[in-house]
Amino acid sequence: GSLVVSATQPSLTIGTHANTAVGDILLCQLINKNVTANAFSPPDGTWTAVIATEVNDCTTAADDHQYGLYWKRATVAGAQNFVFTKAVDDNVLFAGILSSWRGALATGSPLDATAAARTETAGAADNVSFPAYDPTSTSVHVIFMAYYGNDQCAFAAAMSADTNPDCTTRYDVESATGNDCNLSCTSGDNDGSNVAARTWASGSTTDAGNTGVVFALVAEPPVFGQVFRSPVFRSGVIR
Repeated sequence: GSLVVSATQPSLTIGTHANTAVGDILLCQLINKNVTANAFSPPDGTWTAVIATEVNDCTTAADDHQYGLYWKRATVAGAQNFVFTKAVDDNVLFAGILSSWRGALATGSPLDATAAARTETAGAADNVSFPAYDPTSTSVHVIFMAYYGNDQCAFAAAMSADTNPDCTTRYDVESATGNDCNLSCTSGDNDGSNVAARTWASGSTTDAGNTGVVFALVAEPPVFGQVFRSPVFRSGVIR
């Protein structure tokens, strides 16, 4: 989908991609540019937190941010809007983006049993850092999401130690100049091997405090006689 941003409203109407299919896993990445606790609320009871509202109190106040990540299984094909809110109308930048992922477990939770891990970088940095991550399952798609406290921040095509998974950038979007945020995602297949800590270099014009989150979706086991298909990103939708 597209990045949705507001500096004046406590809610965001965020849309899925038009190619979303029933059963796809929807992921919503949210950021609020404030250090004061202001919990995010998904629109209904079917969304589950991968990372609930957390605060990164950065060295530079302008980089302060709260971040969150939520998932649900799509029940409607095509484009659909969801309204995400924050508890208090604090009149700071609030932004989010939805992505659709196909090929994960069709029933139950698609999340790997190893919980999402994160690294909060408080000081101004060009790189977003991600901690090591050891998936429980042996067929997973590992996802890295970056929350950057500034705009004008184009990420490199590859991360450091970019093997198993060998990642591909899924989206790299930023607010208009002066509103100061970037949300980005890169991901790739993994066989259950430990994923080493790594960094994702940005081309930011102003280095900023940031947060890196890593987690994994478990791939649906192949049906006998079929070729295994893990989640991949194509034309704005994971297929």
